[in-house]
Amino acid sequence: MITKISERNIFPNFNLYNEYMKLEHLISEKLIIGEHTPFMAALASLGGSVEPVYTIEQCVEEYNFFGWEIKGTFTSISDMRRGLNIEKERFNESDISDELVLDFIQYAMNCVARAEEVAKIYKDVRILDDDVLEAIKENMEMLVKRLGAKFHRVENTSEWFIVYSDDLSTVVAKDYPEIEISLVEYKKIDNKGNLTRKAEILCTLSKRLEKERKKFKGTEFNSLCEDTFLLLNNAEIRHCPNENDVVSQKFSQMLPVELEIWYDRTYTMFLSCMVALQYLDIKSEIKAIKSEVK
Repeated sequence: MITKISERNIFPNFNLYNEYMKLEHLISEKLIIGEHTPFMAALASLGGSVEPVYTIEQCVEEYNFFGWEIKGTFTSISDMRRGLNIEKERFNESDISDELVLDFIQYAMNCVARAEEVAKIYKDVRILDDDVLEAIKENMEMLVKRLGAKFHRVENTSEWFIVYSDDLSTVVAKDYPEIEISLVEYKKIDNKGNLTRKAEILCTLSKRLEKERKKFKGTEFNSLCEDTFLLLNNAEIRHCPNENDVVSQKFSQMLPVELEIWYDRTYTMFLSCMVALQYLDIKSEIKAIKSEVK
């Protein structure tokens, strides 16, 4: 069976390194931004055209880099890439990883957004090929999705960041909007391997579950709730290791990689508890309906 080109043109022969190289070229090598200076304006009036002079990265650095809200303490594009550990030298085909590429894409998406902002602020800046810019964003979005993640944007700073996709947390965030920020924060790619930050977020989430703990008593979900608190209280999340507690000591002896697995399991169990609450809140009504049927 022959499939349409439009169905075969998205990663037909997927190679992570090649996909990174495409984006790297479009961000740091391809000239797509021009300057419409008085001289260029005069030239244009004589039938000339604005020539591209900047890559996206060059544009971001050249036009008020120090006014970029997310620059932090970085002083240049090269300084930022070095600080984020995504210098070009780090990328090689033999040991490239999903996490490294996602870190680069998160940086690249923010550069694209900044270049678009610069073009709106400075009258002499022109993005000469909007199609290329849209293609860059579309490629990044498709690649992020392929790697099991998705984009989010911080409204007050317009910063783009990437979180690992999790349908269950999306459902819980919708039902409990007061903890949405914490749920999104936990799934940020930047937090992978950061046990301290993950523990802080789990500690915050545990306070929300604590308010509902009594509802689980005497129900089929009580074990789920109590086991979740067992992990929260003994896996170095809410309390320091207890040398007199066997469970606590077991977690204190784990390697960070193993302990992170249990943190992520604790997070999933928390989500399961919050979903179960939806059922517990209407369980009595269901029971009443069943009794009426009899």
